[in-house]
Order: sequence, then C-alpha cells, then structure tokens
Amino acid sequence: MSTYFEIKARHSFARSFLERNVQTKTIATMLSAKYGISRSTAYDDIKAVHAEIQLSDDGPSLEEASEPMDPDTILAMLQHRLEVTVATGDDKMTCGLIKAINQAKQWNGYAPTSISPTTYV
Repeated sequence: MSTYFEIKARHSFARSFLERNVQTKTIATMLSAKYGISRSTAYDDIKAVHAEIQLSDDGPSLEEASEPMDPDTILAMLQHRLEVTVATGDDKMTCGLIKAINQAKQWNGYAPTSISPTTYV
C-alpha cells in the first residue's frame, strides 16, 4: 500500500506530463517504470490527476501551452526518457535517445570532443 506522499509524488509526476500533452499511455509507462506500480494503478493515478486538473484553475495558461520548448527542457525530457528505456531494457530506443541527447546538447552550445587512444592529454 502506498503512502500519501508516494501517491502525491506520482500525481505530481503525472501532472507535469499531462500539462505538456504527453500521451496517456506514455505517462502510464513512465509511472510504472519510475515508481514500480502496475499499469492499472498508473492509469488510475492519471485519471485522478486529470480530474484534479479539470476542477482546478491553476493549469497552464494558453501562453504556456503554446510556447515552444527550450533546449534545456527538451534535454531534461530526453534524459528522463533515457532512464525509463534503460530501466525497461529497450536497447534500440536507448541508442536513439542518446543520439537525440547529443543533438540537444549541441543546440545548447556543447561541443563534444573525440577521445581516441592516440590522443594525449
């Protein structure tokens, strides 16, 4: 049985993705992998959070919802997805996410350097 704080942590996590219009099945997978819960519990959490969002007036404003994501936000989302794919053992997706993370880092001005056995530091 989950504690009140564990449930609130899951709801906060789900809400952050619902507010970004991430697909429900993706959120359920992330909740399941991150918190070690069943998919049915994850869907129950998502339904509860969705109902809470509908009842509250503190959701994202129209400006927030229509703003393009900045490279730091994209990088954080990709890094989270990488953790999920590593946890689930999806090697193909892991490789794709590593490539995407490197691309996002380049947007931020990060210039990767090649390390070879013949290079001396």
